[in-house]
Amino acid sequence: MNKILYDREIEDDLMIQFIILYTLNKADEPMPYADLLNTVQGNCEINFTDLQLGLDNLIQTGHVVSRRLTDTLTVYAVTQKGSYVIDFFYSQIPLIIREPIDRSIKELYLEKRRREAVRASITPLNINEYTAECELYDDDKTLVMSLTLYAGSREQAENMAEYYKNNSAEIYSKVIEAFAGAGNGGDTDDEQENG
Repeated sequence: MNKILYDREIEDDLMIQFIILYTLNKADEPMPYADLLNTVQGNCEINFTDLQLGLDNLIQTGHVVSRRLTDTLTVYAVTQKGSYVIDFFYSQIPLIIREPIDRSIKELYLEKRRREAVRASITPLNINEYTAECELYDDDKTLVMSLTLYAGSREQAENMAEYYKNNSAEIYSKVIEAFAGAGNGGDTDDEQENG
């Protein structure tokens, strides 16, 4: 990690709590204590005691919840109340602090995000009418493509969903290729050359 892009120690109690809330809100799932500590202290100059006091206060006020999974593993998650607060106040955290935290979170969950980047499911509409919903996400969990395909049977919808899971990169490329002429009135390169 690129330690200390923000060049002074953060001592403001409220700012420390905002940083903790921001980090937990960005996480894909409840964070183990060690990951929370490494993400925050790896990107901010915050005294350990101040960080711990901030976390304890957030738990007491109901903005963060902790769950002890084993004797050695406790995880932390932002509550709905905490999420509301950080959605409103995240801009109080300087960008020079948020960006490294964002990068750290992305690195922490990169493999999981890539495993979950391709999603496909089926939905029944009526008897012998189904849809296959196909989605593709990037490493930042941004929806890149979403397709809903009509199928006349459950088997056909399942086949479509399975085909999409196995060929999502190729399908995405073909969709992009199909829309490549959108900026020039829908003409493809061949039509422009012949026209």
